[in-house]
Amino acid sequence: MFNAHNIKEIRQLYNFTQEEFAQALDLTRELVNKMEKGKIGISKSTSLRIKEFMESKKGENYSQETTIIGQPASFKSSFTSSYFNQRQNKKNEKTVCLVPLVGVKAQAGYIKGYEQVDAYVDTLEKYSLPPGVNPGGAQWSYFEVDGDSMEPTFCSGDVILASMIHMEDWQEIKDLGVYVLLTDNSLLVKRVYKKSNTEWILLSDNEELYPQKLIPVNSIKEVWTFRRHINAKVPAPKDFQIKL
Repeated sequence: MFNAHNIKEIRQLYNFTQEEFAQALDLTRELVNKMEKGKIGISKSTSLRIKEFMESKKGENYSQETTIIGQPASFKSSFTSSYFNQRQNKKNEKTVCLVPLVGVKAQAGYIKGYEQVDAYVDTLEKYSLPPGVNPGGAQWSYFEVDGDSMEPTFCSGDVILASMIHMEDWQEIKDLGVYVLLTDNSLLVKRVYKKSNTEWILLSDNEELYPQKLIPVNSIKEVWTFRRHINAKVPAPKDFQIKL
């Protein structure tokens, strides 16, 4: 499996800039930059593109074969052993993954600051992941629910833990699943139905007050998939009949 370390090594092996590497993989330079810094995981489709890229380079003068860590198979140095030693040491380390919380008051800034989202996210409060959540290979964020459009499933003040779905993996989005979507002018928690490759339908659980909405896919900037739900309050008790 590719990771931030070997992605950069593969790119440097072929003397590619991030822009050139991005063009070869049909990605954006920003996405390559984030992958190399470990800010986002590497999707299945991107891994496949990298493998195809490496296969296409086998006949050139860079190397006859390239290993998974991006070095020629015949290349011998201390890098390989030190790399695996580092990986083994990291497995034994206890690290805490801190995840930003996009609260209600921060949502306007998140929408407005999309182009500089990394810098903006760095200013947000961060919290650890819940027990049982493996942080590896994903970009995480907490989002605070605002309004009553998703009641009774989600109430205002509830917090959703979500992981980002990269644009090249949007075809894997499941109809009627819960997603957080960043559009040109809003941050929404909705169920999604993919009407076509160019249009999605957004559905609210409180459908009596919030009708279905059709939006063009090209207006969507980010999609995050629901992972965990943190309730802000305990539901009201049912109508008990005291029998004792």
